[in-house]
Amino acid sequence: MNINKLKTRIMKTKIKNQKMYVNGCTFFLIAVLMLTSASLFSQEQDSFKTLLKSDVKVTELFSPEVKLNSIQGDIGTLVGLYGGPLINRTLLIGACGGVNLGHPRVNYGYFGGIIQYTFNPEEMVHFSTQLVMAFGTAKDYENPKSSLFDNFWNISGTSFYMMEPGVNVEVNLNSRIIFVAGVSYRYVSGLNPNSNDVSLTHVTNGDMSGVNISIGLKFRKEVKNN
Repeated sequence: MNINKLKTRIMKTKIKNQKMYVNGCTFFLIAVLMLTSASLFSQEQDSFKTLLKSDVKVTELFSPEVKLNSIQGDIGTLVGLYGGPLINRTLLIGACGGVNLGHPRVNYGYFGGIIQYTFNPEEMVHFSTQLVMAFGTAKDYENPKSSLFDNFWNISGTSFYMMEPGVNVEVNLNSRIIFVAGVSYRYVSGLNPNSNDVSLTHVTNGDMSGVNISIGLKFRKEVKNN
């Protein structure tokens, strides 16, 4: 019995040692593969071809803004936000959105894309041009608007499409914050004034189209190139 127990212990010890050996070899192989991959990557990195050149600077930019406009004879306000990657501090290709805040009768919002080009961004005072293409919806207020944030998100109604070109004057407050004031013209199409969602206002494409005055701040953060 003692001999059998001894043999059993020896076999278990051998099996344990074999497992440790296999695990050690596996770990060693994984480590070698990782080091080899890292070495190959570092060797090929200099020859890696990309769309943008190595001297291109990319900036992260976002900008909250407030827009003033006239719809059906009433002045309203809209709060919006846009942002995205800014290439060489001149070309922005990003996303944008806005929601009605202060118009007393027409409630609406939109979401889409923005392309903006800035001229001479290194100058303290400079200019930019932009184009917004977006999808929006409009809906009557469920209850009469009694405060600024009443029915703020209740905009899911009849849909429309909008295109809004504009120009801006920009002032560099410092290297990361820019004050922006602009004027744009909004073209709206596809809105159904007979929809039940706007049965009170019967807002039309012509009502929604028009001049917008905007003010905002740009915040940008440099992205380090590898």
